[in-house]
Formats: sequence, C-alpha cells, structure tokens
Amino acid sequence: MRKKILIALAVVVALPVLALGALFAIREPPDGPRVVAEPGVIGIEAGGAYAWIVRTPHGAVLVDAGLDAQGQAILAELRSEGVAPDQVLAVLITHGHPDHYAAAPLFTKARILVGAGDQAMMHGDKTHYAAFGKILSAVLTLPPGPQGAIALQGGEELEFDGARFKVVATPGHSPGSMMYLHGDILFTGDSLLRKKGGLDVPPSLMSDNVQQNRDSLRALEPLAFEKIADGHAGVTLGAKDKLVRWLAASTGH
Repeated sequence: MRKKILIALAVVVALPVLALGALFAIREPPDGPRVVAEPGVIGIEAGGAYAWIVRTPHGAVLVDAGLDAQGQAILAELRSEGVAPDQVLAVLITHGHPDHYAAAPLFTKARILVGAGDQAMMHGDKTHYAAFGKILSAVLTLPPGPQGAIALQGGEELEFDGARFKVVATPGHSPGSMMYLHGDILFTGDSLLRKKGGLDVPPSLMSDNVQQNRDSLRALEPLAFEKIADGHAGVTLGAKDKLVRWLAASTGH
C-alpha cells in the first residue's frame, strides 16, 4: 500500500513538471517584464502572461489580467502612471484560461468582457481545457473568475473614454477566444503567437481545437494592423504580412 501511495505521489509531482518542461521547450522567449507596444500601450508580465494596459484620457483599459490574482505587477505599473484601480474602465479578456483573467476582480469599477463560449470556463468548467490545463488544474488551485462578465459574440465595436476596440471571434484555442483590434495593434491572447520570427498557433497540448484555431484566423485577413501584442511572447512588428505568409504556408497556397 505504501509503495502505491509513493508511486501516486510521484506521478502527481512529475506530471506538472513534465508539462511545464514541455511549455518552456516550445514557448518563444518573452520580450521582458515590461514591454512598450507604442506610447500609451504597455505590456506587463503578470504571472507568466502579459496583461496589456491601454491608457485613456481619464484612466485605462486592460486587455487580459495575468495569473497573479493579487495583480502586483499590474497595480505597480498603473500606480507609476497615476492610474488608480477604480480608473480601470474595462478588462477585455481574450480567453477563459486563468493566466488571463486572475486579477480582473480587483478592478471593481471596470466592465469585464469575455467571449460567450468561455464564460463557463472562467467559473470552473474544465470541459474545454487542453491536456496541459487539465494536468495543472488537477494539482493546483485555480483563481476564481470575475463575476458578472459581459458576454461577447464577436463583431462588436467597443469604446471606453475614447479608446476604440473591434472584437474579433477566433475560437479554437478555447471556444470563446476573442481578439481585440485597437488602432494598428491586434491583441491576440494565445490564439496567435510570435514563434521563431514568424507567427503560429499553440499546439494541441495547450489548445482545445488546433484546426479550428487555424481556420478562425481567416477572419483576420480583412483587418488592417501592423503589430500583434500576444499573451506570452510580447509584440510582433510587421504582423499582418507575417500572418498572410503563415496562412499561405499552412494551407499550401
């Protein structure tokens, strides 16, 4: 019996270690703890994922909110820019994985928006977790999701204190994955990432449906943008041209 218990404990310890090893083996090195996408748009690494701060005349909008439920890095950056937590007007969540929503409940005056397909995921439904997420969620306590999030379908035009965002549905990494176009920056979450100088989607270890993710990126072809700001690598320049080349290569045309 004791031997079986020890084996079970070894498996519990080994699985997340192996999963983390796989993650670091395939991930693109991030740009750093603080990334300037352009004046007024700052990426802060918050628990292994970027939260993007978009300044407005009277506050800020966040795109994603990191894995640190205390939001220490996000709050420190806001404080350095003279923005109080209750001046955060909205948190636009790219998808319902905990490394993208954890600090959202700190911003009690903000509107929280997320794809309709990921609302259940933010409140504990792991049906559409990929293998990596299921392994980690089996051994770690996940942060609670924000209450009262507004569901997005894709296609919405949002405005907060003069800052405009177009919502683009890109399901696949998760059922409700969304991107947000702001000026010439496309915030892509994990649905499109910088990889080896180009772009790619996450592998099946980390995505609900890789083929759906690939197919959904066709929705980006009519859009005009120069940069992507993703959830883990940082900022990619010349992103639209790189996307066009990647789409052509992935379909063989």
